[in-house]
Amino acid sequence: MYGNVTEEGAGESRAQAHIALLLTLYVLVSIIGIIGNVSLMAALASSGASRLRTPQLLSACAADLLVCAASAPLAATRAARIHHLPCHVTHYIESFPVAASTLSLVAIAADRCGAVRRGRGSLCARPFLAVGLVWVTALLLGVVTMIATCLSCPPLAAAHAIVTYCVPVAAVTRCHWAVRVKLTALSLTARAAHGELPLPVPLIRRPTHVIIVAGVGARERRDAVDVGDVRAKKLQPSLLGPQPATSTLRSRRRLGNVLIGIAAVFAACWCPHAGIIICSAFGLNAPIVITQYALLLGHAHSALNAAAYWLLNRHALTAACAAWRIPQLRVREERPSSTNEAALGAFHPRLARPAPSPRPPPSSFLY
Repeated sequence: MYGNVTEEGAGESRAQAHIALLLTLYVLVSIIGIIGNVSLMAALASSGASRLRTPQLLSACAADLLVCAASAPLAATRAARIHHLPCHVTHYIESFPVAASTLSLVAIAADRCGAVRRGRGSLCARPFLAVGLVWVTALLLGVVTMIATCLSCPPLAAAHAIVTYCVPVAAVTRCHWAVRVKLTALSLTARAAHGELPLPVPLIRRPTHVIIVAGVGARERRDAVDVGDVRAKKLQPSLLGPQPATSTLRSRRRLGNVLIGIAAVFAACWCPHAGIIICSAFGLNAPIVITQYALLLGHAHSALNAAAYWLLNRHALTAACAAWRIPQLRVREERPSSTNEAALGAFHPRLARPAPSPRPPPSSFLY
């Protein structure tokens, strides 16, 4: 009898500790996500960030803000059973911003892929149409979630998870991989000129004409190259086309790797929750603790997304926010004087009074 009471008390204490930890993590996710997305939207709204401001990015920021401000608190409330809302209200408000967030990431990834493949001048001609399509689709997916939850239809919930999570993850990964391949793709001759592919003989594309210069000036003699540069010039870089700079190649590869990392984080945050929903449709139910933490991990992606964008574009966004800073009053620095000011006495410049301003004549003088 007493053993059962002890086990029940220990189980209740573990459940309370789990709820407290879950609520704490949800509070952190909500605070970080709200602050990050609000500040990001404010920075993008400034005049200095017009190059970074796109409808797709603003849509993603708004969706992530709704996830952190509405979806995450509702999920925490439902997990703690503090307040019980009707299922059609709770699940619709909770799922609608999540669908908008994942689909907005697809729109951003598709825009990046189109910009890299077809050039900057041929971006999405109607970005507002794409954003409107994203939000209309999110509204419809929210209705599907409400129906699947209230009517207890696991196959419909699994189909919703595939469309909301799995398809966006695959699309973002495919687009970012295509962008990385395009950014890091170099021709054979360019890589050879850059020193990445050692070639036995120089590549010659067209016949050359040798011009012998009889005289060399003093300036050319001063700027003569060493033996190492002469050996490097055997590849005839003028015939190989423009050589890409090392910093440009490294920055492109770094950008491509960062995009792949963004897709990997997106998949790591939402795939566990999607996998649990899909497995539950086939009768493989996961423990409630794992389900709650998987959903928390998915909601945390909205906070991580804003933080990652701030980190990647910190220089441009900081310059855009420079106009918001309060102007600091400059303190006038007194330069040391070459004269002995202590011996000036009454003739010190600080004691000099300005000349009185001339007063206008009285009115009686005019009459």
